[in-house]
Amino acid sequence: MKALIIQYSSIGDVLISTVVANNLKKIYPDIKIDFLCYRKYKGVLQKNPQIDRIIAVDSNRIYSLLFMYKYIRLVRSEKYDILIDMSVDFKSVFTTFFSKAKKKYGFHKPPTDIFYHSVIHPVSEPLMQTCNLLENRLVVLEEFLKDHTVPIDPQVKIYLTDEERSEAREIMLNAGIKFTRPVIMLGIFGSNKHNTWTLGSMAKLIDYLWTNYRADLLFNYLPSQYKQVNELLSLLNSNTKVFVQPVGKSVREYLAFMDNCTLFIGNDSRSVITAKALQKPTFTIYPPYVYRKDVACYENTSLHQSVHLHDFLPGLYEDFYPSELCKDSSKFYLMLSSEFVILKIRPFLKEHLSTFNKIK
Repeated sequence: MKALIIQYSSIGDVLISTVVANNLKKIYPDIKIDFLCYRKYKGVLQKNPQIDRIIAVDSNRIYSLLFMYKYIRLVRSEKYDILIDMSVDFKSVFTTFFSKAKKKYGFHKPPTDIFYHSVIHPVSEPLMQTCNLLENRLVVLEEFLKDHTVPIDPQVKIYLTDEERSEAREIMLNAGIKFTRPVIMLGIFGSNKHNTWTLGSMAKLIDYLWTNYRADLLFNYLPSQYKQVNELLSLLNSNTKVFVQPVGKSVREYLAFMDNCTLFIGNDSRSVITAKALQKPTFTIYPPYVYRKDVACYENTSLHQSVHLHDFLPGLYEDFYPSELCKDSSKFYLMLSSEFVILKIRPFLKEHLSTFNKIK
C-alpha cells in the first residue's frame, strides 16, 4: 500500500501534518508514505522514519507548466492507494485531479469537493487537542480508524542525528556560548510584521531576562531582518549581553541550534512549533488578531505556555473583528506591555530555569 500526503507550506503546517504520516504508519505498518512539500521546508521532514520519501518541489517553479507536468507525471506513475491533500489549493487540487490515486481525501472547500472521494470537514473548535491546527490533522486520521483500534499519538517530532547536534554545539561554542548557563533562543520577530511584538517591549523583556537570569540569549532571525536586529540592539540596556550569531544557514542547522538550547521565548513564528517538536519548553507571545484555539498547539501542560492581549483586555474583543486587529496590529501590540508579559512569564521561568542560580 502506498500513500501520498500533500502539504506544500508553511513550515509549521508541514511539520504538523507529519502527525498524519506518523500515525498512518501505526494503522498500516507496511504502508509506504511519500510527502510532497516545498523544498525549503523539507528540513523538518528529513530523518523521519515514518516518511519513506520526500518529494520536494521548488516554490518558484511551481507555476511553470513544464515543471507541473513533470512532477504530476511522477505522482501519476506511483498509482497511490491513498492521497491526502492537506493544502487544498490550486496546485494540490490540480495534482490530485491528475493523480491515479484510488482514494483521494481533502478538506471541505467548495467548489473543490468534487475532486475528492472523501471530503473532511474541519472543526471550528478543538475537542481533544488545544488548537484547531492539530485537531484537524487528527480528524483526517479518523477516516482510517473506522476499522482499526490504534492509539493515536498527537505529538509532532523532529529527528536529528547526533552529528548534527554536536556540529551545532561546536558552532555555538565558537560563538561564545559556553553552556555553563541556560541558553534561551529568542524569537525576536514573528513570521511577518503583523505577528511581531513591538521592539521596545521586546527589548524590555530581554533586559529583564538578562538582569534576572544571566542566561545566554541567542537571537533567532532571518538574514534579511538584520536591519531590525540592529534597531532592537540599540534599545537594549548597555550591559545586556546577547548573541546575534550563530544563525542557522539551513532549516536543519537551525533545528540543531534549537535542540542545544534550554528553551524558547518569543513571537509566534516557525520557531515555536519546531521547538515544541523538539520537546523544548516554549513561551509564545501571540499576535492580538490570532485566536489561541486556532494555533496554540500542546498548551495544555506547563511545558508550553503563552501570553495574549485577550488575557488582560478581554473586553476589547467584543468591539473589534480579527481583520481590524490584524490591520492595526502595531496599535494593539502597544496595549500588550512588557509589564504584562513579564507578569505572565515569571512562573514559566521559575519552573524551567529552577536549576540555575538566579542573580539577586
